[in-house]
Amino acid sequence: MEEVQGKDRIMSDLLTFSCPSCAGLLEISEGNTNTVCPNCDTPLLLGGIVNRYIIESSIDSTQAIRVVRRKLEEMSAGVFAECRVRKPFLAYVPFWILSCRVDGFVFGVKPVYKERKVRAATEGEDGGAQNTVTRTIKQRKGIRAEEHQISSGFDVIVSAAHLEPLGIPSLGAKSQMGLSGMALGRSNSRLPLKVFDSGNLPHDSHVVDPAVSINQAKAEAEQYIQRICGGVGVGLEQRSMYLAVTGTREKLVHYPLWVIEYVLEDKTYRIIVDGCSGKILKGAFPADSAHWRKVCQVLGSVWAGLVPILILLVFSGYLEVGSVLMFVILSVYGIGAISARFLKLARKNAGMDSLI
Repeated sequence: MEEVQGKDRIMSDLLTFSCPSCAGLLEISEGNTNTVCPNCDTPLLLGGIVNRYIIESSIDSTQAIRVVRRKLEEMSAGVFAECRVRKPFLAYVPFWILSCRVDGFVFGVKPVYKERKVRAATEGEDGGAQNTVTRTIKQRKGIRAEEHQISSGFDVIVSAAHLEPLGIPSLGAKSQMGLSGMALGRSNSRLPLKVFDSGNLPHDSHVVDPAVSINQAKAEAEQYIQRICGGVGVGLEQRSMYLAVTGTREKLVHYPLWVIEYVLEDKTYRIIVDGCSGKILKGAFPADSAHWRKVCQVLGSVWAGLVPILILLVFSGYLEVGSVLMFVILSVYGIGAISARFLKLARKNAGMDSLI
C-alpha cells in the first residue's frame, strides 16, 4: 500500500491528490485515511490526514419513537394516538474534536489601593440638626506586577456541519456548552469510538459529510483557547500573554442523532433524539389542550359554589343592608376579573406549541 501525503489547502469538504502510481486525480472526503484509486485500483494510505471515527447509535428507531411517545404523553395525555409518525431518520453528524495542552503565563500590573476613612456631615431629616457619618474612600497609590500561570488541557469541539436546519446550535469558539442530554462535550464522558469505514456503515442511516474544514476548526479552537486563557488575567492592566500549545491531536467524529417527524392536525413537528443518551435534544410539541380543560373545570367549580350563595343572599334579604351589598358586589367583581384573567392565560397557552 502506497502512502500519499495530504495537502493543507482544502476546497469545500474534499481533498485533492494525485495517485503515485498512475498520476490520476483523487478526490477524498476530509477525514478519510485510506482509499482506492478509481483509475488503477491501487490501495492508498493517506499520510497526515485526521483520523475519522463514528459512534454507533445505542438505540434503534423503535426506542427513539418510545422516547418521543413518553414525552408527548407527559405534556398532553392521549395526543400520541392522534399523531401520524413518519419513519425515523438516523443522521451521523460530524464534529471536530481538537485536543491539546496549553502552558503559559499572563503578565500585567495590578492597581494597589489604599483605604482612608473620612467624616462627612449630612443634613438631618428635619432640615435643622446635622449628623456626622464616616465613609471609606479608596485611593490609588501605585501598581504591583503580577503573573498568572496557565497549565491545562483542552478538548475543543467544533461542529463540522451546519446544524441550524435541525434546530441545534453549532459548537465553536463562541459556545462549547453541549446541549442538554447530549453526551458529546460532557466532561468524563467516554464514547465508544469506532474507526470510520465507508464500506461498513450502519444500516438505514445517513452520514453527513463535513462542511467545515480542519483549518477552520483549528482557527475556532485557537480563538476559544485565547478567550479562556485571557480570562485568567482579568483585572490586570498592561496585560500580555504567552502561550505554548503542545500535544495537538485532531479527530473527526460522526455522532448519531435521530430525526423524528410526526403530523398532528395537518401540522408537522420535528424532534431530535440523541442516539447515545436516548434523550430529546430539541423539538416542538403540540399545544396542551388539557391545561385549558383543567382551568375551565376549576373555575366552573368555583362559580357553581358561588351562585347558590348569591341566590340565598338575595332571598334572605341581607342585600338590603348597604355594607353587605357593597361587599358582595366587590367580591363578585374581583372573582369575575380573576376568572377572566385565568381563562385568557389558559387559552393563550392552549394555542401555543411547546419547544425544547
